[in-house]
Amino acid sequence: MIEIRVDEEACNGCGLCVKDCPMGVFELKSSVSSPVHPENCMGCLSCHEICPAQALEHRGVVPCRRMYVSMKVCRMLNRVI
Repeated sequence: MIEIRVDEEACNGCGLCVKDCPMGVFELKSSVSSPVHPENCMGCLSCHEICPAQALEHRGVVPCRRMYVSMKVCRMLNRVI
């Protein structure tokens, strides 16, 4: 399972990760993003890419070229994972 950590000090509570996540992993609780359904995370990292505060950390995600066609995206993912 993918482990998701939210830096509560960095999170600005914008809710972009909540709106962007296709699997409904996040909810805002007390103006901070919280992974309430981490078991649903499919590792697409769209929440990580959209977060202006870079407050999300994912462990256990393995990017593959079949899932991420753009090599630019693959390089970026390898830096943040």
